[in-house]
Amino acid sequence: MLGIVVALPWELKSLTRQTLQPGACTSIREDITVALSGIGAERAYAAAALLVSRGATALLGWGYAAALDHRVTAGSVLLPKRIIGLTGESHPVNAEWHRRLCENLSHRSPIYTDALVESAAILKTSSEKRALAEQTQATATDMESAAQARLARERLLPFVVVRAVVDTASTPIPENVMQALDSEGDLCVRNLLSKVLLRPADWIPVAKLGIQFRAAQRTLKETSTLVLNASQVCLEGHSPDATIPSRG
Repeated sequence: MLGIVVALPWELKSLTRQTLQPGACTSIREDITVALSGIGAERAYAAAALLVSRGATALLGWGYAAALDHRVTAGSVLLPKRIIGLTGESHPVNAEWHRRLCENLSHRSPIYTDALVESAAILKTSSEKRALAEQTQATATDMESAAQARLARERLLPFVVVRAVVDTASTPIPENVMQALDSEGDLCVRNLLSKVLLRPADWIPVAKLGIQFRAAQRTLKETSTLVLNASQVCLEGHSPDATIPSRG
């Protein structure tokens, strides 16, 4: 069974119309179950462990990411070959599964396969993104993929990540957006609008971020069926021992 971890409700919407409470999971098609974790590494690890306890024999990280490379635009597809953790550990994804996904998404140009690095918090400024890029040489960052990779490695399960870029390397995250996020990572639109109305200077960056978010969401929706179908074909008929992820 394929287990998919998503952090945010909007990421879940790209896969199913079902709703979930953070920390819960649901089947979205035969042999595919998705778990909603909420933001952060600890929650992502717990969600991945839940999926494994429900019978998952392979794990897929799915959702949004922030670009660190100025060449990467909003809506770009990320298929990283490896995930870098906070302490610098490197987790290569399953090579055959990754190759199959690249082939099936090759019509989308470009696909970025360079490293994805873990961040401890949302990076709000271009200077924060630049510093992380210089430190790690990674193309993009998120808060959850490395935790999932760690669990997959501990359980000897195949693992890949598919993400779409929301904010580019030069896109700031306005403070009022951060304040409108609840503890589970959901965005309270009413709260955001009330704050933006009081700060006209934030109208343009919030509008730009909204456009980039829609580009990322469109990418996830357009690629979801291809990713799920290719993943099922790749994993079907393989024993767990045959799909142990490459150690590089």
